[in-house]
Amino acid sequence: MLGTAAALGAGIMLAPGAQAADKWGPGFLIPDASGKPDTSHIGAYGAPGKTLPGVSDLAYCADPELAGPDAAGQYGPVKEFTTWISQASAKSASAEDVARAAYVLSKYGQTKDDMQAAAVDAVVYSYLEAGTTYALPDGKRALQRLGYPNVPPDAKKFAAGYMNEAKMFAGPYKINIKPAGGPLKPGGKTEVTLDVTSATGHKVPGVKLDINVAGAASGVTTNADGVATTTVTAGKDTNATVKVTAKSLPGSALRAITPSNSKAQRMLLAGGTSSAEAQLQLKVDALQGSIKIVKTAADTGKTLAGVEFQIKDDQGKTVATGKTDASGFWQANDLAPGKYTVHEVKAVEGYQLAPDQTTTVTDSEAAEVAVKDVKIPTPETPKPRPVKIPELPKTGA
Repeated sequence: MLGTAAALGAGIMLAPGAQAADKWGPGFLIPDASGKPDTSHIGAYGAPGKTLPGVSDLAYCADPELAGPDAAGQYGPVKEFTTWISQASAKSASAEDVARAAYVLSKYGQTKDDMQAAAVDAVVYSYLEAGTTYALPDGKRALQRLGYPNVPPDAKKFAAGYMNEAKMFAGPYKINIKPAGGPLKPGGKTEVTLDVTSATGHKVPGVKLDINVAGAASGVTTNADGVATTTVTAGKDTNATVKVTAKSLPGSALRAITPSNSKAQRMLLAGGTSSAEAQLQLKVDALQGSIKIVKTAADTGKTLAGVEFQIKDDQGKTVATGKTDASGFWQANDLAPGKYTVHEVKAVEGYQLAPDQTTTVTDSEAAEVAVKDVKIPTPETPKPRPVKIPELPKTGA
C-alpha cells in the first residue's frame, strides 16, 4: 500500500471511528429505494468470514436494485476483473473507472469506520454505475443514500475526496528510471532517479521500490514528490542493468465474487494490490588504455620534439596519429586493450627513422614506449692524395 496519500485522502484516513449501526458490517441502515425503513445498507459487509463465509476481507455490493448477499445462495471463488458490466444499465464501465474503483477499494475499503465504509460504498456505485441515479455527484439515489439523518454529512465529502485522489493516483502504474548522465566508465558510479506514475501521469508518493543492480540500495521509497534516487556502480566488463520492482501498489483490477442466484448482488472485495516492474540498461564504455611515447636521440639522450608517429592495431589499421611535444612526449589515449605497433612516420632532420615497435595495452594502463633515433652518419671527408708530376725532359738552348 502507499504510505503517503493526497492531503484530502490522508485526512479521510484519520476520520473518527463510529460503531456499526447494523448487523451487516461497518456502515448504516437506510431505507430502500421504495422508502421502506432499515431494509438497505450503505457500507461494507463483514465481519470477515461470517457474513460471507470463506471471504477474509470486507465486501461491498456491486449491483444496485438487486437483492443483497443474504439471497445469494452461494458465492463462487474470488476472481479479478479489469472490465465490468452494470447489471442495472447493461453498460460497460470505462477502464479508468474500473481502475479507480479498484484503487479506492484497495486503499480504503478494509475499514472499521462506518463513515469511511459508507463513502467507499458510494464511490463504488459512482464508478461502476456512472450516469445512473446511483452515481455521484448528481445521482438522485446516490445523494439520497448519503443524505439520511443517520448517515454523517461528512460521508459525502469523504467520497468526493476518495474520487479526487483516485483520479490522480489510480493505476495501472509505470516505473520510470532516469540516469543522471551519459555512458559510465568501468567501475564508475552514477545517480539514478526513479518514480512511479499513475494512469494519469502523476508521480505516486510513498511507493517502496526493490532495486537489483550492483552498488545500489536494495530498496528505496518515493518521497512526498513521488521521486526516489539511488546510486549505481558499473561493472568492469558489462553494461549495468537496473531492475526495479514495486510489489505493493494499490489494486488496479476489481476482486469480486459472483452469487449462484443471478438476482443477488455481486460483491466487491476490499484490499488487493498490484505490481509494476521496469529495467534499464546503462551503457558502460569499454575499458580503455593508452600508449605513451618517449622520443630521444640515441647519441645525446636529449628528447626530440616534432617527431610524427602512427599507432596501428593488430590488423594494421591506423588508430591514432600525433607528434611529440617540446618535451619529447606524445600519448595516444582511449585505446581498447590489445596489441599495437608504434610506427615512426617522420623523424627530425639529421636522424634516421626508428624501427617499428610492438606493445600491449591493458585495462586503464599507459604502456610506455621508448623510441631512440640514430643520427644519420656524416660522410667522411676524403683525404688528399699526393700528386707526383713527372719531370719533363730538358731541352738545350
